[in-house]
Amino acid sequence: MTRKIVRSLTAVSVSAAIAMGGAGVASAADAMGSISGLLGGGSALGSSKPDLEVPKGRRDLLGEVGGPAWNVNVYKQTFGATKVTPGAEVKVRVEIQGKSNNQTRVDEIVNVMPKGFTLTKVERIKSGLLGDSPAVLKQNEYAVVPAGDNTEVRVSWKDGLIIPQAPFVSPSKPVIVDFTYRAPSAEGTYKHGAGARVGSAITPYKVFNNATPIEVSKAAAPSGSSSGSSSSSPSAMGSLGK
Repeated sequence: MTRKIVRSLTAVSVSAAIAMGGAGVASAADAMGSISGLLGGGSALGSSKPDLEVPKGRRDLLGEVGGPAWNVNVYKQTFGATKVTPGAEVKVRVEIQGKSNNQTRVDEIVNVMPKGFTLTKVERIKSGLLGDSPAVLKQNEYAVVPAGDNTEVRVSWKDGLIIPQAPFVSPSKPVIVDFTYRAPSAEGTYKHGAGARVGSAITPYKVFNNATPIEVSKAAAPSGSSSGSSSSSPSAMGSLGK
């Protein structure tokens, strides 16, 4: 049914373009852009199955948030090597996975950036009429908050065309957000971590700072950590949940 609606909207836009001439073409293009955004993350119509990169770096279990009934595990993973050159691009993944068999609501995902690093991009999977697609978040879709010697990047959202709601996770359905930033010029070993705010009356919010440290060194390989990823895979898309 949804695909029929999309085809109908496409036909209407094309017909309008033909009837109205050059101005109509531009108007139709604008309309199709709006439709495309509604369908999921702004991806093009008819695109292949969406996904984000699959990291190869070490996946750290940082800790648990929540109580006995509703709880999650917090993971963090650096794409590729954790030793990078000054100014290199560093990409990390924060994954919130349900621990109990109950569906646990995730109200906020927190990425603890190392001191001196500069945030350049935040990515997640967004939902649309035709399914999910990867998207780079706008600055108003996350908050950057100083937290002691570190900086926290807090991400929260509600998906759903009829009743928008925060994502729910389980052991088989985590949520994932990717963060990219630029390493500082100063060499050294930098701590970082992640956390979450969940729908639990007991310990609903907790942040950890115990991920594998990122070392900034002139002796590191020049490519940066973001090169340590493989091509997209269908299994990874499933873990990017709504």
